[in-house]
Amino acid sequence: MKRGSTITRETSEGMALERKMITRRYLLELVRERCIGCEVCLLVCPQEAIERQPGLVENGSIVQSPTIEIDPAKCNFCGECVVLCPVNALRLTINGQPEVPVLQFQAFPELIKEISVNGARLLPEAVATCEASCPTEVIHIQVERDGAGQVTRVLGIQVDESNCLYCQQCEAACPGVFTVTNPWQGRVLLDVARCPEGCRACVDICPTDAFLMKDSRLILDERFCLYCGACQQVCPAEGAIVVERSRILHTPIKSAAWTSAVERLISVEAAAQELEAKSQAKRRQVLSYLPGAGHGGA
Repeated sequence: MKRGSTITRETSEGMALERKMITRRYLLELVRERCIGCEVCLLVCPQEAIERQPGLVENGSIVQSPTIEIDPAKCNFCGECVVLCPVNALRLTINGQPEVPVLQFQAFPELIKEISVNGARLLPEAVATCEASCPTEVIHIQVERDGAGQVTRVLGIQVDESNCLYCQQCEAACPGVFTVTNPWQGRVLLDVARCPEGCRACVDICPTDAFLMKDSRLILDERFCLYCGACQQVCPAEGAIVVERSRILHTPIKSAAWTSAVERLISVEAAAQELEAKSQAKRRQVLSYLPGAGHGGA
């Protein structure tokens, strides 16, 4: 392989893009089992290197999951897709260590996503409910059991945050035990009258179980939505599901790359509000350094 060129190979988990330089080895991996073929990475990629593969729906159910393909000739390993992937399907390492250039060089902010655990609030009889609430099975609870196998004491709770979706399912199932901050905000416009009879494609694709079928009727519990858009992508009925992102919680940042990503991801109105908030903050910063602004100037 010529130094500096990118090769693609299939792996046991999905696909990998590798670029070897003189001192740095870039490796971008896609875990297909986690990928839901949503529009987020495709929208933000500055090189337009990502293409969505639609999958297959038969008789209202997904028989082949949608996914993505990454063009090795276009990808520059910036990591924007890694930061924003809502389901942790993309991983980037440099020289074998996790590293994301857009974070390292402060071109992108850290998303504000957190989960805190208060194990003292978890009752033994609620252990099974708490573990079962997680759609990605990243909650692991250590317990003591009696001779009959019944839980008698909770010893500890561990959460694999590298795979957590911050969907708030655990918080709803076990109030007081988990407190979760989901960085994605928005709304979903659902018109069930447009839904084809027997269709459950959105239920199949939703990574957080926000969509449910109850008495053959589609129900959305928007508390658990990531606003990833995967449901809208697989829905065969135009207009039945419309996903609108309005805000992404993040640490402070001043970056053209982030501004561009925001403009692609959220509504025009919401993007304008974020840009206006940044402009006001910048004006306040400038004014604070003017003479007589209360910082010791004459």
